[in-house]
Amino acid sequence: MAPKRNNPGPQQVKYSFREALVNAFGHRDYSVLGRVRVLVDDAGLTIANPGGFVEGISIHNLLTAEPHGRNPCLMDALKRTGLAERTGRGIDRIFEGALNYGRPLPDYSRSNERGVSVLLPRSAPDTAFVELLAEERERSGRSLPLDGLLILDKLKGERRCSFEVLSKSLDMSDQRLRTVLGQLTESGLVESSGAGVRRSYMLGSKVYRRSGKVVEYVRQSDIDRVRYPELITKLMKKQGSVTKSDVMELLHLDANQAYYQLRKLVREGRAQKIGGGRSARYEATR
Repeated sequence: MAPKRNNPGPQQVKYSFREALVNAFGHRDYSVLGRVRVLVDDAGLTIANPGGFVEGISIHNLLTAEPHGRNPCLMDALKRTGLAERTGRGIDRIFEGALNYGRPLPDYSRSNERGVSVLLPRSAPDTAFVELLAEERERSGRSLPLDGLLILDKLKGERRCSFEVLSKSLDMSDQRLRTVLGQLTESGLVESSGAGVRRSYMLGSKVYRRSGKVVEYVRQSDIDRVRYPELITKLMKKQGSVTKSDVMELLHLDANQAYYQLRKLVREGRAQKIGGGRSARYEATR
């Protein structure tokens, strides 16, 4: 029997809770009356503190804003005692704790200028995902960076995303996004299709296989290709004819892939080519 992998999930959840609680005490506004509140209910665990976010920080840049505190002396004491993250990136620990355990992202949406509130949603851990991350740590000798975890979480929820969608929804620069996507693709955790701005991304086959969702993987990776002829023909009939550029835009393909699909329709007798070169158009024959 293979040795059981070390599962960091419970430890990560403990760190996540501790960092959220330390942040509530360390960054609260002590000039405002009130107390730090911890609530456990059916929704999950909520930690709230008086005073809004420190100036320059909002729910949109939590993970990228330069760390600075409202109470530097208190935070320094908490760091020296080992209670707070020494790098000042305790917020990263909160998110990593949730993502490494396959749980939903921490929810700061109820925060406002009067107080900061974070909900750690109640949810069963995604065991298959936790084991996959453990395998990846063993293979590479290091944990996935938070940016990588955020991308995987987004693709888990959306199934397939373009670079533009990922860029708009994730709080990271385009350069960083390209770098991390390249690393995830190289490791087999993510797969891509298309080219340039039309490139889209989905979870890799080993992620679906580990989760026992091979059918979903096949559906995501192949259903579009099966429907390509149908979609092209439909556009032909609607427009009267199509160009290679039309097909590239319709199916998010590069020039060679679009030409291959059109040539296949011509070979099958479902379309005819009119003209040549860049001005070539294709019409449906039936």
